[in-house]
Amino acid sequence: MKFSIITPVYNGEKYIAETIESVLSQKGDFSIEYIICDGGSTDGTIDIIKHYEKLLMEKQYPIKCHAVSYIWFSKKDNGMYDAINKGFSIATGDIHAWLNSDDLYQPRAFEIVSKTFQAFPQIKWLKGITCIINESSNLIKKLPCYLYNQKWIKLGVYGRNAYFIHQDSVFWKNDLWGKINNIDERFELAGDYYLWTQFARHSSLWSINIPLSSFRKIEGQLSGDMNNYRKEQNIISPSPKNWLTFRIKLFFWLKSKISSMFNPCFLLLYKLLFWSRNKYYIEIQDSQPTIKKARSYIV
Repeated sequence: MKFSIITPVYNGEKYIAETIESVLSQKGDFSIEYIICDGGSTDGTIDIIKHYEKLLMEKQYPIKCHAVSYIWFSKKDNGMYDAINKGFSIATGDIHAWLNSDDLYQPRAFEIVSKTFQAFPQIKWLKGITCIINESSNLIKKLPCYLYNQKWIKLGVYGRNAYFIHQDSVFWKNDLWGKINNIDERFELAGDYYLWTQFARHSSLWSINIPLSSFRKIEGQLSGDMNNYRKEQNIISPSPKNWLTFRIKLFFWLKSKISSMFNPCFLLLYKLLFWSRNKYYIEIQDSQPTIKKARSYIV
């Protein structure tokens, strides 16, 4: 099994070394194809990329998987999603993902993901837990293991009326990407949101109850521009005005306003509003993935 990981970067010298290390250091029964798409950086980013290329060529970097293919290019692009599309256009792996140049993978991420895809061939895409780190790489918080309703993803609920699908901890099979081919480059901020709505037309998103990645929270980063992100979301998936979306908005609005001490009440309310049955997710037990039933929308 081979991972194809894309990292888009532009003037990312401050954190790109940590990002590269988190990919190259993955250990397990798989190969890695790492494609770095630089947009013409003018700082020290290229020097850092070349440094790891040199280490790999001279066999001075310890490889802990079957093989590592390290590919990079630097040329002006039309934004992050243009760079990501260019990267995936040359990707040859079985499993795809992208990691932004200031985020990190957890040490066992690829091992867990590869075992899960091998154990459950019906799964086409999956998401682990995202941890939030600060500019010094210190942990701020670990997010819950959220569960995702396929119909709600298609409606564009997550990231608008409910919690986000955090891109850094999402992995998918190459044949699922083949049904989409590219992220719509009209969108500068919400390309991930666009991709999830497209994936959900073909397959359910499965959740794994273990941290797979760390998202770095930085003042002034693109993901903080929520006003323009919302505008792009509304273009991608205009929110339908029906009884289902009203209930969804009501539930998550109430949850945002009322203390977490009432969580048991919200679980009951969730079941009443959505007639929820048991949901399924992946638990890692003795290093092996196992399907479990969950009694709520959060594990």
